[in-house]
Amino acid sequence: MTEGAAGKRPRWGRVLLALLAIAVVAGAALAIGVRRRLEQRRLGEGVVQPSSEFATLEGSTGRTGAFTARIDFTSMATGSKTISTEVAWDDGWFFQDPTVYNHDLAATCSVLSAVANSESAYYQAGSNAPAYMDAALAELGFGQISTASYQYRSEIFDEIVDLIAGTDDVVAYSVATKRVTSEDGDKKTLFLVSVRGSYGSEWLSDLNMGSAAAYDMDEITHEGFERAAREIVDELAERITEEAGLGGTDDIALLFTGHSRGAAVANIAAAYADEMSQGMRVLAPRGSIYCCTFATPGVTTFDTARDGLYDNIFNIMNPSDMVPRLPLESWGYGRYGRDLWLPGYGDGGFAERHKAMCEVFEANTGVECPYVPEDRVHVDRLVEDLSREIPTADDLSSAGGVASLIRDLLSDVNPMQVLYGHYPSVYIAWMQSLDALAE
Repeated sequence: MTEGAAGKRPRWGRVLLALLAIAVVAGAALAIGVRRRLEQRRLGEGVVQPSSEFATLEGSTGRTGAFTARIDFTSMATGSKTISTEVAWDDGWFFQDPTVYNHDLAATCSVLSAVANSESAYYQAGSNAPAYMDAALAELGFGQISTASYQYRSEIFDEIVDLIAGTDDVVAYSVATKRVTSEDGDKKTLFLVSVRGSYGSEWLSDLNMGSAAAYDMDEITHEGFERAAREIVDELAERITEEAGLGGTDDIALLFTGHSRGAAVANIAAAYADEMSQGMRVLAPRGSIYCCTFATPGVTTFDTARDGLYDNIFNIMNPSDMVPRLPLESWGYGRYGRDLWLPGYGDGGFAERHKAMCEVFEANTGVECPYVPEDRVHVDRLVEDLSREIPTADDLSSAGGVASLIRDLLSDVNPMQVLYGHYPSVYIAWMQSLDALAE
């Protein structure tokens, strides 16, 4: 060994020891930070202080009946830039049969589900973003709101905490109320629930399908989505009990909406509300429960999900969007309620309808629509390949299953390009450019 080579060993040793010491200190600091943050959560400290309690919505227009309103939100297509669009509203919707598809209500829900995503920026320290959901629902005449769930679920560090603590099976959502009146003078208290899509470490929860075998069952509802839905239903039960008092829940109406993960959670929450309407713990009568979801993933393997009990749930999806195709139908997954598909590449008259959609998209956002309808061909092929190479959900956890998934994704699909078809703004433009959707 030369003298030069011998002289290098101590230096590298010192570097390794220094790196090890840095890792130990960083790990200890992170552990202390996580523990401190969990204590702050317990005490309700260390967060942006908004009007998060279920309280009076400042600036509410108090409008009733039928009207139009302009709603602000942000779009993935424009970064953090605020955009706006006009929506319709009619209190009379909530006195109609919820099993009959209402395109105007669904179009408004597509915007409110996008607003749920925009709301996150308000809860980040140092942000000057407005409270988009508060402003939107104030325009629609809602009187009270709670967005408390956004606290501790919108900061990067909180996402790290959830990842480490294993508490990422959560979601942020808004609950708001409005007293609505029919043309005949009948009244109801409407509870609107708009659920945010995947955010931060919640992406890991999207993969937490759970295992039916672990519960000694043949079928299962997606565990990551179901836990988040349970939280919403429990809060609703508490709020509605307080609202209804001894008068019962006959004059309560519920409206659920969301996009992507938010759609999955809203779908399950609405299904639970339907089931509860048949029992002793009623949130609202079955004829007063409404639900419109967008880009909805599969949420359950229960074959009863298509039963008539859930016919008031409408799931609206883009054929070029990969998200509604996962988890795979071949694994037994589906959605509660009824599936409605937006126009897709290859459908008759698609070119004309796509052009109209792009015009609405540009009018709303100020930029050209990046969505590529032809991706439907690649998505269809990918789903077919995955179904063949990963025949069951259990096979996904195997090394071969993961390798197949990665190979298929990279061989024929541009993941970023396919994501364009998942944008809430694309769904909004489709809904606003169409007169209706065929069931």
